[in-house]
Amino acid sequence: MGTRHADRIWMIGGAAVVALLVLAGWYLLIRPQYTATDDVHTQTGETQVQLVTLRKRITELKKQQANLGTIEAALMKKQKALPADSGVPAFLRQLQADGTATGVDVTGVSVGGPARLANPAAVWSLPITLTAKGTAASLASFLTTLQTGQARAVLIEKANLTPLADTADSSTPTGSLTMSISLKAFVATTSGTAPMVPAK
Repeated sequence: MGTRHADRIWMIGGAAVVALLVLAGWYLLIRPQYTATDDVHTQTGETQVQLVTLRKRITELKKQQANLGTIEAALMKKQKALPADSGVPAFLRQLQADGTATGVDVTGVSVGGPARLANPAAVWSLPITLTAKGTAASLASFLTTLQTGQARAVLIEKANLTPLADTADSSTPTGSLTMSISLKAFVATTSGTAPMVPAK
């Protein structure tokens, strides 16, 4: 009977030890592996989301690269509208060309000193006054070209129209008018300093 009791105690003790070993194996060996596997699955999911995002971004960049010529042309147009220097000689030539194209005689061009704009601070305005002679229709066409038909960004502030006195000059058409125009041409300097205006 004592032997049976001792065997039973050994069996119970052995079962308890086996149960403890199984529990210890679960918590010390198997569970950490499941946790590590879950972490790997989570990281894999996050990586796949990042891959999808990166593929979308690559597709967008490829579309932009395909439109690079259009973007560069738009940039050049904006750079012509707001040159980095005063651009006065080129602008005066453009005024003369616009006058010739619209049948207007442009004279008396005067350029004032640059003034910094408050917003944006890197942009300066150059006050320009000029006199234009021509018919009402040609002067209207010249104003339209000046405001919207040429590359340089300008703002017409004032235009005064007066009839031209009758002269014996055959080059002046009958019904010609004189227009005094005050405008601002804009400059976007990269250095932040005032643009140099050529001497008159």
